[in-house]
Amino acid sequence: MSSPFHYSQFTKFTIFSVFAGFSFIQNELTTYWLFILLFRQEITLFGLGVIARPLVRVFVSYFMGYISDKYNRAKLFYITRGVAAILLLPLTLAFIYHSIPWIFGVYYIRTIIVELSNNVGYVAYYAVVPEQVRAKAIFYIRIFSMASRVVSGAIWFLIYQSIGAYDLLLTAILGLIGLAMLKGFNIGGGSERVKLTTGIDFFRKDERIRGIILLYSVTDGLTYSINYLLPLLILVYYGTEEIYSLSQTVLYGVLVIASFIMTKMKDPVKIAVTYILSGFLFYMVLVYPSPYVLLISLLLYGFGSGFIENYVMATIKQSVGDEFLGSVLGLDVLVTSSLEILIILLAQYLITINVIYYIILGIAGMVFVLASWLLHPKLREVKL
Repeated sequence: MSSPFHYSQFTKFTIFSVFAGFSFIQNELTTYWLFILLFRQEITLFGLGVIARPLVRVFVSYFMGYISDKYNRAKLFYITRGVAAILLLPLTLAFIYHSIPWIFGVYYIRTIIVELSNNVGYVAYYAVVPEQVRAKAIFYIRIFSMASRVVSGAIWFLIYQSIGAYDLLLTAILGLIGLAMLKGFNIGGGSERVKLTTGIDFFRKDERIRGIILLYSVTDGLTYSINYLLPLLILVYYGTEEIYSLSQTVLYGVLVIASFIMTKMKDPVKIAVTYILSGFLFYMVLVYPSPYVLLISLLLYGFGSGFIENYVMATIKQSVGDEFLGSVLGLDVLVTSSLEILIILLAQYLITINVIYYIILGIAGMVFVLASWLLHPKLREVKL
């Protein structure tokens, strides 16, 4: 089997991912920590901040998936990434001067632009190499990307203590440097056959597409939401900033390990069962009242998310190919984000009453996931 590094587009995207991974963690941790510091007495405003990404995704992800198939993906990626980096300057100033209207205004505008960029990048992640080397490509890109995220998470506390909100400017600079590494990038797009209804049409007519969205997207929505709720959960479990920083090291470290396991697993039944089990355990460990169980939940989320990816993409690409990949992934993001919003809104309320209600909510959701998998037998026939 040839190496994915024989494909120049993959090599460029891998180099870019190192800069993107480091800056992503700095941006996420700093932004959410600033939100909790500013609005710890006003949980509604805190929720309005952390809910921005899934909220924007609900309204625009499906349409953005269509755009990424319809137009030149590389040009869309350059423009949106560049604008998103520039907008970090006014966002930094808004946080420094505690200007709430500017914080939310700039943050939401930037989130819309970032989500268009992410959708195109999501497609690029899988379109830059042929199917026969995809598992290794995902593994290698994660080694570089997640390693940079692990380092970023490990030193975030030191950087934040040194420069505070100005860490967002560091994020912008690194993002622009990474973007410059993509000169000559080409990831397709420009389909004349794609329609706005393409993603929905596949969901209605293709059992594998419908099944994988109900399995993967629902589970991801139930578990990924902890990334938005983590600052609140750390307060409830009496955790510290150090645990918050360590959480990202745990998450992205296990993602790399899980990605290696992914290259060895070929049985779709074992993959799906292990993934569903990790979702159940994700919530069950939270019963124990210690801030360190948050790290275990993140570990379980990272493990499940890390080794399921090739199975998910094999399922989708065997049905839609590359031409309509953006449209189907846009629908996938729509379902995931809708659930994230529901979980975040309910969890904020439930956690403040008793965290056990949040746990019950998650376990009930995973029962639905298990039922969905059992009702879609074609998911057990995917070739890896």
